[in-house]
Amino acid sequence: MSIGFFLAILVSFSKLAVSSEVVECYDCSHSDKIVSWGMLNLKVGEKKHITLVDIYNKNARSFDVTLSLTPTLPGMPEVPVVTYMLSSVPSGISTMMTDLSNASNSLVAEAEAKSIPKEVISSPWEFVNCSYCRADVSDYLNNSLEGKIKTVEATAISIAQALNLINTSVPNQFQIPLETGGSILVELTVINSPIKLEVKILRILDTNNNEVQQDVTKLNNMNIKAALEAHIEDMNNYLSPLGYGVNMNSLIFSGGFYRGRITIERFDYK
Repeated sequence: MSIGFFLAILVSFSKLAVSSEVVECYDCSHSDKIVSWGMLNLKVGEKKHITLVDIYNKNARSFDVTLSLTPTLPGMPEVPVVTYMLSSVPSGISTMMTDLSNASNSLVAEAEAKSIPKEVISSPWEFVNCSYCRADVSDYLNNSLEGKIKTVEATAISIAQALNLINTSVPNQFQIPLETGGSILVELTVINSPIKLEVKILRILDTNNNEVQQDVTKLNNMNIKAALEAHIEDMNNYLSPLGYGVNMNSLIFSGGFYRGRITIERFDYK
């Protein structure tokens, strides 16, 4: 995406600015934003075309907004009311948001095509009470997706500069497999200063669809299942040092899975 392209967009937008006022709406309620803007910026009887730009959700919507007086009870003064109708988004802004969506989708596609190597995370259960796991996953994704990250942020910054916006962080949620089995659902937010991915781990699943709790105190009495005893052993390798575990002798085989319960005990698994 060239500098010349963005200069062209800036020129295009400057021609549209007189007819549509840009209002930043970063992950906000459209209706609330329109009403508050109208009350603060319109005179009674005035009508304006505004465009709400939402970098967070990568979209823009335009409205014709009017402030008018509306009767209330007999004998009571009229009150100002904001009304609005959906309108067409200026083509220059629409093109900007399409470019941001395309850059963001390209980042997601490349991230989803990867898997977290076993050298980074050796087991989903390693995440339990792990102080380094999120940072290691973050480092891996930042290093392997550097080019795509810079493209997303450069696009967001260019839009912000053209439209006088403040927030340029662009979040995405998607699932990344682990090489050793299982997956993590992450929210990746491209941020500025410095340009990088901010990684938030939302959910961790092991190969048997057990949801792994990062907080060890939430494990007690959690029912689990496993296709192989080896999966239980892997779980216990990480839980036993924390004072938790699944007693191999208490497992029940049902529906093709070993089933048991995590309890607060120390077992000798050797």
